[in-house]
Amino acid sequence: MQREPATTDKRVKVLQGNDNLKRVWIVQREDGAYVIKPEEWYQNVIDGELIAEGWKPIYGDFGLFGGAALAEREALVEFDWLTETQRPSV
Repeated sequence: MQREPATTDKRVKVLQGNDNLKRVWIVQREDGAYVIKPEEWYQNVIDGELIAEGWKPIYGDFGLFGGAALAEREALVEFDWLTETQRPSV
């Protein structure tokens, strides 16, 4: 069986959601383009017992940008659940 090559995507920045249950990674792909990777925290509880928890992707990769600043700006515009302190002042 042939293995997939390891990706060299680089996480550049994380933007945290208002409730700390969602976040967005700004990621530089190996081809130099940037994407937004939104995630949310989940917990799998069965009969009151925590079975699993962790971050899971939501929406899939989002957008394709020429720079990290453009990706961050789009994330702040697109996802209203990001913290207000991360929004640029106008």
